[in-house]
Parts: sequence; C-alpha cells; structure tokens
Amino acid sequence: MENTWQETTLTRGDLSLILVPSIGGRLMDVVYKGHSLLFTNPDLKGIHADSVTGELNTFPTRAKHVPFPLWGGEKTWLAPERYWQDKGPIPVLDSAAYHVEWLGAHSVKMTSPKNSDGLVITRTVSLSETVEGQFEIHHQITNEGADVVKVGCWSVMMLQRNAIIAYKQNEASKVETYFGEPANNLQTAGRHGVVVCNDDNEFKVGVHPDSSTALAYCPIENTSKGLLLTSFVEALTDAADYAHGNAFEVYNSAAYPYCELEWHGKVRTLAPHDAATLVTTFCVTESDEVAFEMLLS
Repeated sequence: MENTWQETTLTRGDLSLILVPSIGGRLMDVVYKGHSLLFTNPDLKGIHADSVTGELNTFPTRAKHVPFPLWGGEKTWLAPERYWQDKGPIPVLDSAAYHVEWLGAHSVKMTSPKNSDGLVITRTVSLSETVEGQFEIHHQITNEGADVVKVGCWSVMMLQRNAIIAYKQNEASKVETYFGEPANNLQTAGRHGVVVCNDDNEFKVGVHPDSSTALAYCPIENTSKGLLLTSFVEALTDAADYAHGNAFEVYNSAAYPYCELEWHGKVRTLAPHDAATLVTTFCVTESDEVAFEMLLS
C-alpha cells in the first residue's frame, strides 16, 4: 500500500526522527546513519483512522487477539492499563491526528484532541543541540475535565527485532511475568537483567530496575555491527508509585517482528488543570555485540 502519511522529520547529523502526527502523534521511526530502529506495521502503513467514531477493529492485522491497531513507532499511553476502554488504548489519544507546533528547527510539540474524560496528551520531541545521536521526548497528560483522575504517562517504543534489552538489577529486583512463558528469553549478565527478543515467543515482563537507564542492542542485518540505544528517565522512586508496580516493561510480539521497550512515569492524582509528566531521553550510537556485552559485565 502506498504510504500517504504526512511525515515530519527532525534531523541533526547522522540522526533523523520521523514523526507522523496524524497517527496518534507518533515518533514512527528513529534512523541513524541510514539504519532504521523502530517497527512500522506494513499492514497499516498509509492508512488513516477516524478514531473519534471508531471502527478501528476493521483494519487489517495479523494479531487477531489485539483489539486495537498496532501502528508501530513510539507513543504515549495512559497508565494503568485498566484505564483503557474495551481492552485497548483510548482511540482518540492513540490513533487520531495531533496538532503540530514547531518550537524550533529541532523540536516539535504534538497535542492530542481531548478524550471523553477531558484528558489531553502532549508529546514534545526534541533533538539534542549538543550530544550527537541524542533526543528527548517530553510526555504530558493534562486533565482538562471536571473530575479528578489518577493516571500516569507510559512511553512505549516498538523496536524492530532482533533486539537485546538490558536493565540494571539488584538482589531485590524481581521480574514479573504478565503473560506468556519468557524463561528462555531471560538471562543475567553481570549486574544486568537481559531480555533477548530474537523469536516470536509472545510474552510481557515487568521489573522495577536498580537504575533509571536501560540499554537495547539491535544488530544490523548482514553485518557484524549494531545500534546501541541507551534510554534514560528521571530518578526512580518506590515501585508502588508506578501504575503496574514496575517502572520498566518489555513486550515481545508473536504476530509481527518487534518488541517493546517501555518506561512508566509515576501515577499522579490529577485535579482539573493538573498534569502528569515523564521525560524519556534516548541516545543512539554504533556498537557491536562484544562492546555491548562489555557494558553489561
């Protein structure tokens, strides 16, 4: 299918960020030195959604058990998951067109329509002016309704498989399996827990890590090199402050070749006009598997 999405691109040096505001304000791809990091669903590329009226379950999909479109890219969801309607993210926030405002040559602010509860998501994507390969996403959920709500920001990045995701752990760190049987995909390397996403074994795990930094190594096909994605969030607090009891989650898909690197912000009780925020920072560099393994030792 021809891609009819209107894309907005931020570029500095070897890094390009491909934004598709018309599909839930997404960062649809991260391209470094010509190599793509993020998954875009080939079955939906170019399709537009009237997500205010619904009918999203009519779109083509290989994941029949997932009741919402898997567009791809990186997006902001509402946490906890039980906040979702009909077992999926709220359509007007996840699939509708966002308003675009340029804040400078390397920064774009995308703002969602208001959902039925008065919640608005704002996503500001900015390239670093000083660090090569680095960018930041400022997530914000604002309560423009009349009632108090309890909600947190949830950053979900869909990486192309294969990928190896690592987080720092301590003796108290415990991996929680939400579904699936991930035992063969879980490893330990030094002080790091490792999630190997190199097959179509569907699972989801969560952990409250010992550090607010996580790593993902993505091999470049037909080479000995790969891309190293380092992600940072603000300092972590108690696990109970987060919607799912964990600040960090990993999902591996069976239907499509991707896995998800997910960070949560703290849940907040929002009175009208209050906002919850999360800042995720990512840095992309070239690497190889040996150098990546040394980082974990």
